[in-house]
Amino acid sequence: MNDDLLFLNHSLKILQSSFLFRDIDHQILKSIIKDFKPVKWQKGESIQSNIGMKNLYIILEGRLKITKIDPKTGRSISLFILHVGDIYDIFTLLDGKKHTAFPIAMDDITAIKTPLHKAREIIKEYPQFNKNFLPYLGKRLRELEDFSESLVFDNTVTRLSKLILKHVIPKKDKDDKHYPLELINDLSHEAISELIGSVRSVVSTQIKQLEKEGTIVTKRGYLAVKNLKELMKKCDIFEE
Repeated sequence: MNDDLLFLNHSLKILQSSFLFRDIDHQILKSIIKDFKPVKWQKGESIQSNIGMKNLYIILEGRLKITKIDPKTGRSISLFILHVGDIYDIFTLLDGKKHTAFPIAMDDITAIKTPLHKAREIIKEYPQFNKNFLPYLGKRLRELEDFSESLVFDNTVTRLSKLILKHVIPKKDKDDKHYPLELINDLSHEAISELIGSVRSVVSTQIKQLEKEGTIVTKRGYLAVKNLKELMKKCDIFEE
């Protein structure tokens, strides 16, 4: 078995467990991605904002932060964290216009790419893919709606609590003391502040307060939820 076939099989295995590609027939998915090419980015790499004008990228490993930067102040805000099975750039794919956000590799990233015109052909040719693509698009738009609404109406501690709650992973074992988090569990306070439209100093203060209250636990770059009910209350969510 040659390296290209090994990589294809590896890609298939990863994508079939993702939101966008789940439940797609194995042979159909193989046909969709068979001509995609691999690409890698190193952790911390700032990627050109116009890469989405030529190619569509699907992430296989690592996290890609999509960031807007104010050219006057240098202040940044993160719109999304893309991870396994996510695509970049969904907006350019749809309207053909340049995306002014900047992708930044949060980890070493492995992805696959295809020319944008071929990606649009996939949407036309594979109805089974569209059954997942439209809900995926809706999910992204919903996240932007929730983010903008929270930015306007919620204070910092509420925005922070909602971000943490969004990434809670259910306990696998009742004896587990904490609720682990996905995607944001190891982020710096600076990175978290970008995700809620705040600044590092304010986020650091709020994280310390949540920890003091016993809502979360932090240790050496590790963040988890200790009291899920209390966290939900801070998000104005109450169990019946």
